[in-house]
Order: sequence, then C-alpha cells, then structure tokens
Amino acid sequence: MKLRLIFLVLSLLAFLSATTGGYIHYTSLKKAAFKEAEHHAITRVEIIQKNLSTFLSENVKPVRTLAGMPQLIKRLVVGGSDSVAKTDVLLDHFKSALRADVCYLMNYDGVTIASSNRDDDDSFVGKNFAFRPYFQGAVDGSPTSYLALGTTSRKRGVYCSYPVFAEQGDSPLGVAVIKASLEQIEKKLGQSRDEIVVVTDPRGLIFIANRKAWLFQLLWHHSERELRGLAESRQFGKGPWSWTGLVQDGEHYAIDKAGNRYLANRLELDGFPGWHVVHLRSLKAIYKVFLDPLVRVTVPTVITLCILVTLAVFFLYRKASIEIVQRKNAEQALRESEKRYRSIYHNTPAMLHSINVDGRLVSVSDHWLDALGYEREEVVGEPLLDFLTPESSCYAREEVLPEFFRTGFCKDIHYQYLRKDGAVIDVLLSAIGDRDSDGTIVRSLAVSIDISARKAAEEALRQAQEKLSLYTQDLERQVKKRTAELSRLSGSIMADQEKERAAIARGLHDELGQVLTALRIETVWLADRLRPVDEKAAERAAMMSSLIDDTIDEVRSIALRLRPGILDDLGLVEALEWYAADFERRTGITCAFTVEGVIPFISETLATAAYRISQEALTNVVRHAVADQVFMFLVAEDSLLVLIVEDDGVGFFIDKLSEVVGLGVAGMRERAVLVGGFLEVLSSPDQGTKIVFKAPFKSEEKS
Repeated sequence: MKLRLIFLVLSLLAFLSATTGGYIHYTSLKKAAFKEAEHHAITRVEIIQKNLSTFLSENVKPVRTLAGMPQLIKRLVVGGSDSVAKTDVLLDHFKSALRADVCYLMNYDGVTIASSNRDDDDSFVGKNFAFRPYFQGAVDGSPTSYLALGTTSRKRGVYCSYPVFAEQGDSPLGVAVIKASLEQIEKKLGQSRDEIVVVTDPRGLIFIANRKAWLFQLLWHHSERELRGLAESRQFGKGPWSWTGLVQDGEHYAIDKAGNRYLANRLELDGFPGWHVVHLRSLKAIYKVFLDPLVRVTVPTVITLCILVTLAVFFLYRKASIEIVQRKNAEQALRESEKRYRSIYHNTPAMLHSINVDGRLVSVSDHWLDALGYEREEVVGEPLLDFLTPESSCYAREEVLPEFFRTGFCKDIHYQYLRKDGAVIDVLLSAIGDRDSDGTIVRSLAVSIDISARKAAEEALRQAQEKLSLYTQDLERQVKKRTAELSRLSGSIMADQEKERAAIARGLHDELGQVLTALRIETVWLADRLRPVDEKAAERAAMMSSLIDDTIDEVRSIALRLRPGILDDLGLVEALEWYAADFERRTGITCAFTVEGVIPFISETLATAAYRISQEALTNVVRHAVADQVFMFLVAEDSLLVLIVEDDGVGFFIDKLSEVVGLGVAGMRERAVLVGGFLEVLSSPDQGTKIVFKAPFKSEEKS
C-alpha cells in the first residue's frame, strides 16, 4: 500500500512539474518572440530611412552641374530667342537623362523663365515662386533640398535647388531647380497589411506613405493654431488636413481610434531636419505571426508530456513490483556467485592479491604464488612491502598506500617484486577498495601484470624515438622555411592582384566610362533631332540610349567590384557601408552594416584584406546560404580589428567544411594570415553562418 501511495504522489508531482514547465516555456518563448519582432522593426525602419535618404538626395549633384551650364548663365544675362531655345533644349535633356519630373530656371526675383514643362497644361513658366524656401535658400547661397506639393501641378516631389552665378561675380543671377516625383519610392515601401510606413514633416503631416488613404493626413493630433501655420506655409496646399486618429502610448507604441495598438519606430531623414520615417506594425499581427506557431507546438507538447509521464510512472510501479521478486532471486544468485568468485580468484592465471588496512596480505592467487616462487603459508599474514624492492617499498609506504586508503582506487602503479630466488619482476598494479556498510575501506582487491618484457621493448622504442625526434626537428625547420617563403610569395601575388584590379577599374571607369557617357549624350541629342523627322529612327536612338545606360551601369559595377575607389579615397568603413547597400540592392537580401566605436585609419593592406573577406563572405551568402538577412559588424578595440559577417541562412556542418566546393574559406583564411590575423567560421544546419575575422592593427596618420 505504501508503494502505491508513493507512486501516486510522484505522478501528481510529475504532472504539476510538466504543466508548470510548459507554462514557463511558453511565456519565455512569447517574450523572446516579441523582442525579435521589435528588433526586426528597428532594422526595417533603418533600411527604409537609408533608402529614402539616398533617393531624396540623388539630384543634389546634377542640379549643381545644371546651374553651372553656360546656357543658363547666358539666358539670365543676355536673353534672346537663341539663348531661350538652347536653355529649353538643355532643360529637356537633363529631365530626360535624369528621368526627373521637371527641370526649370528662376530669375533673381523668383519668376520661372524657362522650364521643361513649358508646353504642358500645368506649365508654370512666368509664375513667381519666390515664397518657396528652396528658392530663398539658394538665393542666399545655400543649396537646398525641399519636399512639397507643386503649386501648379498639384504633384508631390522633392525639389533640389542651386544658385546660378555669373562667370565673374559672387551674387547669384537666378536659381536652377530639379523636381523628382515620389511615386517610385512609394512603390518600394510595399503594401503589407500589417505594416504602415509614412514620412512626416516636422509638424507631423504625412507626405509619403505606403497607404494612399493616409496621404496629407496628420499622424498625431494638432491644435488649430498649428494647422493655420501649416496652411500659411503653402508647402502642402490649402488643406484641410484630417487626423489619422493615432495617439502615442509611450515611446514605442501607438493606439488608433478602434483601440488597436501598434509598435512604432521612427528615424529622422538625413538632410531634412525635422522630417521622420515612421514605421507602424500591428501588435495583433505580431502576436499572430510569432505566437500562433508557439501555441500550436507548445500545448500539444505539454499534453503529450503529461501523458508520457503518467504512463512512465505506471510502468515504473509495475516494474518495481517485479524488481522486488527479482531482488530476492538475485540474493540467492549472489551467494552462489561468491562461491564461483572464490574458485575463479584462486585458479585464474593472474597475479591477484588482497591486503588489509595494515598492509598485510590476507589472500593471494595461485598464479601470484607461482610467479614469485612462494608457498601460501609463507606469504599470508605478512606485509606486502616485504616482497617489494627497497625503492618500490618506500614508494608504496609513503605515497601509494596512503592515497589508496583515502580514495579506494589506484591504477597502473609501477612496482618491482622480488622473487624468492632474488630475481626482480616489473609489474603494473591496479586495485580497488572493498568497503564495509559504513563506507570504510577494509581490504583491497588488486591485480598485477608482469611487464618485464614490455619494459625492455619500451627502452628499445625510446632509443628509436630519440633518433626519430632529431629527424623530425630537422624536417620541421625545413617545412617552416618553405612555409615562410610560400607566405611571402602569396602575399606578393595578392598585392600585385590588387594593383592590377585597381588599374583595370580606373581604366574602365575613366576611359570607357567617359566614352559611354559621351555616346549617351549624343544618342539623346540624336533622338531629339530625329523625333520630328523619323519617329522609328528616334525610337531606335532611344533604344541605343537605354542600352548605353545599361552598359554604363555594368561598367561601373565591374569597376567597383574590381577595386572600389571609395576604399582608397574614404577608407574601410565607407567602403563596407557602400558594399552592403549595393549588395542589398543587387540581391534583394537585407544587409545591415554596423560600426561600433571609432575606427582609426588603418593600413591599406589590412583594409583591403577586411574588404575582400567581407566581399567573399557575402558572395557565399548569395551562392549557398538561402538567407533573408545579413548583418555586418566592424569593431576596433585594444588594437584589434574585428569584422563579423552573420546570416540567417541554412548553415552547414563545420566538420564537413572541406567537402564543400567553392565556399572560398581557404582564400579568406589566407588573407587573414597574411595580415597577421585569423578567420573563424561558426555554423550549424538551420542556424545560419557566422564569419569572424580578427587582426591586429596600428593606427596610421592619413596622408
């Protein structure tokens, strides 16, 4: 009855433990899943912010080039029909080449005197836009990028302005402006149902959004005074501007009119003070995506575990009942086994003996007696030390026996026995202690193995090993010498490769790039001239222009892959940042690059090695990883440069790395060794891959 009660209590405790463990497991997974969602949202808004900043600033350099064209200067200074025609052709050319919404020229008073949309219904030639901040900033000598709704076209766009100066003079004659449409970038924001991405001005007005219904609404509630100030700016029309109904709930959360909560993150746009990218994601969607699978897995697992525990306890109960019967049978078998043991002990062909706590022999096997030449009556009751050589006797008395009676175990102790005829026998002794009910050692059970023949063989082997060691040392010296020579040769080859790549890249970019650019300008000019005369010929010329565009992009891409100029001009950090963005654009795989701390100016050799290792690592991600995200980290600490490339791909078994073809790990490791560093590869199936490159550096002054 007691046994049944014990197992019943154990069953209840096991059930409670399994249930509690399942609940704790579920809550911990829920917390971890939500943290992962927060991290994903932060990464997402950082990527969107970088892409938006790049798009909104891409016309800064072209408008500066446009403002420096002599046709615009002549149009503002001289005028005349000839300069008007040339100005129109130039503005049309820039609009076509840049795929801009409109390019136009304003005089010093803010009046539009030339525009690429002069023949359109929404043309604003002759209209005064002196109230626009982008005009006011450019006239004051400060080129400006400005987001606003077109006064005439009613189209949203980003305006990039630059002052037009006379050839001799410091005061601007007028302002050149390029306006780019925002529709293309909105398409890249995506149309996810549980994700809202908007761009707001400093007052919170939504100017860019992946949901059309949210455009020109106020993200947060504002007062009437603030709304009047928004209308007076004329930046976004006359209004009215409704409120989305969102209310902030702490720093990272928001609630809409229906009570739905959102995870909210925002970042400021580079070059547009006060403008923010805001990312909203529904908490319900996060719970559904991350927690529904956990519920489907955890609940059945806990139920199954409880059933298994119950069955296990029932099985153990049945097993215990059988075990009691078997134990009684085992006791009887043990008594019979002791008889057999004594028979085996005394007749086995091995040197067996037992001693008591005083070190006296209490039993010896027949083979022990035969090996030493004694009779049983001569040894039983005598100290074991009397049958050892003086050196072995001293060693046993001072070290082995005290340690044995303390631990109850010893193994492979080298002794020398003295035979009755005076001969010496080398043995290896191993023993265990036999304990009483209190755990006290009362006797030993020892076996000794005669190793006299083995000792002789070991001495011969030692002499042979000494000769082999001398030969091995000489061989190692030769191998080190050859390895050093190969290392220097490999480093020289890689350095020559980098120089050749840089030369080829410069040739492609400077010579072939210039020729292709000239060809494109000519084909655009030819297309414009042929369109009134021969429409088919003009279309062919436009196709040629498109092909030349693709060729220019390909040449630029090849030159950058061979040797990015940014690595030589700006350094490793900017080169890795550019390559991460280019990798994301080319492959569609999210690539986040993070720099921790301040990276000092390092040697060209180390910077090249780090760049090529990251390049090869990202190439492997595309070829083998099947990843959705890649993270790159660059850290400089304690004169050690650390580069980490980590993906969330399929991974692989590290011990099978040598069997994988084309991973390029050998090349990356060789580059790491050549700069005095090392490369570590961490991976496992379905856990992604992590490449860690570490190398010492000395900070150098940039020349």
